[in-house]
Amino acid sequence: MTFGRVPLTIVEIDVDVCTLAYGAAPCTAALGTTGVRKCHNTFATCQDQDNFDAGTLTLRFCYNQGGIPKVAGIYPALMSVSTRAAEINLSGIDPRSTALGRRARVEVMLQDFVDDDAYTDPYQAERASGAAQDDAIGYDPSRGTFFAKLLARSPYYVGRALRVKRGYFGDDLATMPTAHYVISEWRGPNAGGAVQVTAKDVLDLVDTDKAVAPKPSTGKLAAAIAAGAASLTLTPAGVGDAEYPASGRACIGKEVMTFTRSGDVLTLTARGVDGTTAAAHSALDVVQVCLRYDGNRACDLINDLLTVQGPVPSAFVTLADWIAEEDSWLGGTQFSATITRPTGIALLIGELCQHGLMIWWDEVAQQVRYRVNRPIAPGETIHKLDDTANFIEGSLDLEYADNQRASAVYFWHGMIDPTDSAEDGRNFSKLAVALDVSSASSTEYGEDRIKAIYSRWFGETGNNAFAAIIAERLVSRYRDTPRVITGLVDVKDAGLEPAQIVDLQTYLAQDVTGDASPLRAQIRSIERREDRLHFAAESYSLIGRFGFWMDGDVDELDYDDATDEERAEGAYWMDDDIGDFGDGTGPYVYF
Repeated sequence: MTFGRVPLTIVEIDVDVCTLAYGAAPCTAALGTTGVRKCHNTFATCQDQDNFDAGTLTLRFCYNQGGIPKVAGIYPALMSVSTRAAEINLSGIDPRSTALGRRARVEVMLQDFVDDDAYTDPYQAERASGAAQDDAIGYDPSRGTFFAKLLARSPYYVGRALRVKRGYFGDDLATMPTAHYVISEWRGPNAGGAVQVTAKDVLDLVDTDKAVAPKPSTGKLAAAIAAGAASLTLTPAGVGDAEYPASGRACIGKEVMTFTRSGDVLTLTARGVDGTTAAAHSALDVVQVCLRYDGNRACDLINDLLTVQGPVPSAFVTLADWIAEEDSWLGGTQFSATITRPTGIALLIGELCQHGLMIWWDEVAQQVRYRVNRPIAPGETIHKLDDTANFIEGSLDLEYADNQRASAVYFWHGMIDPTDSAEDGRNFSKLAVALDVSSASSTEYGEDRIKAIYSRWFGETGNNAFAAIIAERLVSRYRDTPRVITGLVDVKDAGLEPAQIVDLQTYLAQDVTGDASPLRAQIRSIERREDRLHFAAESYSLIGRFGFWMDGDVDELDYDDATDEERAEGAYWMDDDIGDFGDGTGPYVYF
């Protein structure tokens, strides 16, 4: 008899362990001197933490079912796995979500059990014989339970890696599709032995309550300074070398100043910069180092906030891909800001995302992805999904996201005082307004929908040109109420990815005749559920005709020699007095 494929789910948790052997150089631990028993090669039990050499021990858990892979360190203790996919707040437009969207989340339920420590304790045999104890009295390593002992030995679980592998019996563990998370919470074991582990995607590491930029400064004024003072001294002694750069910006009260430093003495090279005013300050006022960006790409700022100011490993960011995306669609846009107080990194990145940017965690590729709100690129693949070939019957749902419609965007920029609110129009000197001029929205919808954006990221002077472009892109896309379609497709459609553009054809989206009407949409989230993929997609519409500059160094791409396809997507230079191209077509409207 032939059976279908049997799903296999494995949860992996990484535990930090030391690669050294107890008492073997460079480890200086010694029984009876540094401890009464040998460590468990974890940091919490280490007796020579200065020489702790971090490695990784991977624990694996699966359901208690036949055919468990014969792999060391796999335990049939898995009770359930519940996942929630990351959801992109496309263009930062949804007021119900954060500008960074919703974090991916997984909850894993495990059952505690009795274990002999053979896999987790390098000195397990010596515990029984007594050789691992100073008193030479052994004990049964099987006493206690697995998770209770694990938490006693490795209590530092937050931020550690958790992976969910989903495949089928017989699959190679190394090649199974894998979703990557970091642990955020651990509960249990309770009286019944149940353990609940919650993990989120890597961007959880920079949530506002976990990571700020700039870091808080602890240096204070050793003595009062006048508005015209050219130097100051920090206290306590030594804090200058410990926390302050050789030069930069600092904020005291509501004044920003530039400085160079030698030891605890700051030479003030300019007072009252970035629109602030020089003022007198009292002894013990905090001297906060500012985070300053000056004329950078948005992708460079986000990368710095994640991997330099924040704790996200740089290996998770493919910066070259980010730069290519931005240079194509925001080429020449420069972002500048002075951050005068410790501010949540997620908040700062969210502010940048409101400029029509999207970042999200790709848990399978283990990469932070980046995309600009933009038209479809030449040659970009558009996946087609329909009721017949793709959608699982009865799984689709359609809703109208009225709260995302924007018939007008008010873009405040040109921050007056970087020490004041970044969410109040009174602290901005410039305003770009984009209105839906294609038709009277108030007549069509019975009301206008206004979205206000406050941007510190164009500095003190602002940038009218780019503020207007960003505002116009948002109105172009969201002047009509977005439609959101959710549903299930077969795992064979695993090529779907967040932010991808797709063409949907379903009976839920009909034209005026009742026929299924093609709906172009952008994927907001993808979540694997056993052998099905749950997706959410938002209608994607950009009003206007867009041209792309062709490579002037290639003779074949001269307009007269271009193919019809190249002419359809390309933009070309023309003389002012021509008015139309030779075939009667006029200039393009550029995005």
